[in-house]
Amino acid sequence: MVLAKNTEYLLVLDVDGVLIDSGGSFENCVAMTLKEMVPELEWSNELFWKFKQIPGFNNDFRLTAAAIALFETGEIDLLDDTNNTGFPHMEGRIKELAPLCGERLQFFYQSYKHLESPLITWPELEAIHGWNIAILTGRLPEELLMGFEVLGFELPAVCDSCPEFCKPEPGGLIHLANIYSANKIYFVGDTRDDATCLSRARNARPDLDFTFVAVNKLRNEIAQPGDLAFATLRDFLASGELDFPKP
Repeated sequence: MVLAKNTEYLLVLDVDGVLIDSGGSFENCVAMTLKEMVPELEWSNELFWKFKQIPGFNNDFRLTAAAIALFETGEIDLLDDTNNTGFPHMEGRIKELAPLCGERLQFFYQSYKHLESPLITWPELEAIHGWNIAILTGRLPEELLMGFEVLGFELPAVCDSCPEFCKPEPGGLIHLANIYSANKIYFVGDTRDDATCLSRARNARPDLDFTFVAVNKLRNEIAQPGDLAFATLRDFLASGELDFPKP
């Protein structure tokens, strides 16, 4: 745990794709779960990343459940047509399937977590002057603890532990801003849900200065006007954007 610095500046970080290179761990877990539950479904990592561009599927429990639900109705080939709308007509079935999908995903995660590696070091984060640093993640608490083992350090965090903290809902980001009494917040994420979370937080709290930083492979797809985009968190930190104090 890192004690809050005496500043109103807050840097919020996603975990997977930002702090940790998942190394295909979650892609493999989803693939293995689907192979077990619906072996006739022809799944691919391309479909995994198509889901990641659809609002509401940052959580892999929901992603896996939605893949099954869409396969059941023959709509799995319609992903390219639903980037902005998602699958509201499937929500009941997705919620029904998600608990079992989550159970199987966590089972397979034990076999694939060794693929994960850190994308940043603690000295690099510690060198950021004048900013509080916290985590907003779609991981469950127990999965975050395993993430801390990969990183070799811990940070204050908000997990996917209740509906209001489940991205793209803005509650987790606003909660962190309130905890740190922050007026200026950067959020570094790598999925459309991360970008939407920031946008909704900005709309809910127009009195605060929110900036989204898109990183990783989807950065150019999810970044909107006014957002920043970098290949990695390390590149963002090297950009000088966080040089403190800002005028």
